[in-house]
Amino acid sequence: MKEIREISDWIENHSTEIIENIDQESIDVYNFLKTEFKKSNVNENHLFQFVFRSFYRIDNAGLTPEFKKEYFKILEQNRNKKQFDFEKVLRRLFSFPNRKGQNTLQFSFATKMLNTIDDKMPIYDRKVAKMFSLSRPYQTEFEIKLDKYLDQLDKIQNGYEQIVNNNLLPKTIGLFDRAFKDNKLSEMKKMDFIFWSSGKLRTKTIKEVNNDIEWNEGFDETADQKVIANYDVVLQLRKLNYNRKQICEHLSINEIELNDLEVDYNRITGM
Repeated sequence: MKEIREISDWIENHSTEIIENIDQESIDVYNFLKTEFKKSNVNENHLFQFVFRSFYRIDNAGLTPEFKKEYFKILEQNRNKKQFDFEKVLRRLFSFPNRKGQNTLQFSFATKMLNTIDDKMPIYDRKVAKMFSLSRPYQTEFEIKLDKYLDQLDKIQNGYEQIVNNNLLPKTIGLFDRAFKDNKLSEMKKMDFIFWSSGKLRTKTIKEVNNDIEWNEGFDETADQKVIANYDVVLQLRKLNYNRKQICEHLSINEIELNDLEVDYNRITGM
């Protein structure tokens, strides 16, 4: 729960930027897809397919027409099923190589399929995963990789539920509802939009921190100036809710080096 509160605090502190990063068009397109899905056979609705592929960038993923045809066939077949079988769905899609001839586990697209059927289920996206300090599994074995993905999806869903049930984002939700009046979105779907935008903003902020690091390394400065400049990066990462382990990984230093940096900084600044 502590981690969820820290994530929520960061979002609340950046709520204005986060909501401004979401556009009305995205809300309207999502609602269009939900409406079309409810009233039509999407396996035959080519307008739905075109908008869906564009909205979720399926056409940018190097996937074949055969994969996409199977994808919408599976979506239609699963609309009334009580249980969404990730393994079964992903194994069917896995059998269609991409344009490079590779068989790939398209977990994110499977969660977007499930979210279309049930908007209470979260979408797995790298920007969302970043907010939970998660990264894509590196394993190559299908079963192991899928288990890792499902564990991460459970963490995201549990996080969303804790936030909604404990009202941890009152300011952000309020701004969202004022910016997008009559949005018709479930509270869980609002989490999807908010966390996607948060992850995008956080990625941008981290890139700026990295640019500061590169500038610090190239500047001809005294030893004390370099300590102060480098520790300023640590302070910026702490504002992003990075813990000590994450700071060390980001700066490519170990715990001892971080301790030394803190000691030197305190000596220089008299803290």
